[in-house]
Amino acid sequence: MKHFCFVVLVLLALAPRAQAEGIYLTEAQLAQKLFPEAPKTQAGTLTLTDAELAQVSRLFGYRVEQRTYRALTVADDHEVRGTLFVLEVMGQNSPITFGVGVTRDGVIRGVEVMAYREPRGEEIRNPRFLRQLTGKNLNDKLTLGVDVDAVSGATISSRSATFAARKSLALASVLMARAAPQSVAKR
Repeated sequence: MKHFCFVVLVLLALAPRAQAEGIYLTEAQLAQKLFPEAPKTQAGTLTLTDAELAQVSRLFGYRVEQRTYRALTVADDHEVRGTLFVLEVMGQNSPITFGVGVTRDGVIRGVEVMAYREPRGEEIRNPRFLRQLTGKNLNDKLTLGVDVDAVSGATISSRSATFAARKSLALASVLMARAAPQSVAKR
């Protein structure tokens, strides 16, 4: 019996493991996929002020402490078409890198999994799941299990994708507020 158990353990150790891990999209590929009509991409960083951090926390529904985010502006020859946010969101054991495209009027153009580091749950890359997040804005609820159906066997990863979408909408609202013309006080 001891020998049998040893052989089983050796075979298990040598057997290929289920690996869902992978790098799927670069930032350039993300821009091309979500904004194909906008060939110009400018990489940058969005750094939130104290007031903006409070605004994002309020819109997001809980305290946000991270101040700096990767944001890429996408444009055509005439105007800015939107922003791509690259967010690291914790999965069950490891971070998942999401790319979220938000149009300049605050609507999700698309959500993509750029890098997946979990051993299971890669099914969240399925377009059928990700399409549920497309077209949403800040006024839409994005609640897993209510407005968004989770992927069976990948509930935590599904929650992470929903989280990335909601956070990107809150961040996009900061950019929209920055771009809005400031009203001049009348004397």
